[in-house]
Amino acid sequence: MQLNRWQSNSRPTAPTRGFTLVELLVVILIIAALMLIAVPRYFHAIYTSRVRGCQSQIAITNTATQVFFSKNKVWPTTVEEMCESTAPAWVASPPLGEVPLCPFGVPYRLTPVLQDGTVGAIPTPDNPQVGVAVDADDHFEGSWKTALEHR
Repeated sequence: MQLNRWQSNSRPTAPTRGFTLVELLVVILIIAALMLIAVPRYFHAIYTSRVRGCQSQIAITNTATQVFFSKNKVWPTTVEEMCESTAPAWVASPPLGEVPLCPFGVPYRLTPVLQDGTVGAIPTPDNPQVGVAVDADDHFEGSWKTALEHR
């Protein structure tokens, strides 16, 4: 059998399947670019939700200290003192059911606010305590030490 000049003695090749290396690299680069945009936004959204949760818990604790003072005529010294399970026997219906948990894992602390506006000082007869500041120990960016005063 003779072959004409347009025929070859090799087998006909099947069409190649799959992707070329260049196509795969382009897809990987597109995915990497999308991740560079999406991942920081995702973590910022998580951080923002924690900050807002902490601000909300501080506002709730602020209201609870006001309720505590109005019922007992004395300012609470700890957050636990305002909770049902840990309240002293003399506390009239504690305003909080349980200790609020900060989303950052830092406990809340109550600090006395004195008549002259000083936060954290020891009350004296000349400068009595007129409120309580709820603080979360500057545990997130911006260091917004929240002193919610009750006057």
